[in-house]
Amino acid sequence: MGSGIKKLNLGCGKKLLPGYINIDLYGNPDIVSDIKVLPFNDEEVDEILAVHVFEHFYLKEVPDVLKEWKRVLKPRGMLVLELPCFNKVAQWLQVQPLKPQMTMWAMYGDPSTHHSEADLHKWLWSVEQITDCLSFYKFESIRYEDPCYHVKDRDMRITAINGTLL
Repeated sequence: MGSGIKKLNLGCGKKLLPGYINIDLYGNPDIVSDIKVLPFNDEEVDEILAVHVFEHFYLKEVPDVLKEWKRVLKPRGMLVLELPCFNKVAQWLQVQPLKPQMTMWAMYGDPSTHHSEADLHKWLWSVEQITDCLSFYKFESIRYEDPCYHVKDRDMRITAINGTLL
């Protein structure tokens, strides 16, 4: 990455993205690391991408996770989250018969991938709740968008700019 831009793909699993430093505890990422404690200096990273990762944290873990991610992000650095959306799942709960991929999998995770506790979903975020949470931790310009990597009718993409330090 000759431009000097440093972008992280956290919890990448098997999806190694070009132009990103792919980080996960398992598989063959560029860096094997717990994404709750990143091996980077303060304000070193331009972008953090976390696709279907944020829902794997308990609510009580979120403050420490966001503080750590904020620590490595440069001022005005970009945070991109893609995850299941409570607002969309609630609409799918009205459709009969229920479609597990659009409802239960969003809430609990895909049962075919449950190999460990880390594979389970620990929280289903609404647009309003995640926006409030990111605002609380001084992220700015928070935008709700259609997801790029998974199911448009079930998931959301949230982008935010790293604002004032905590």
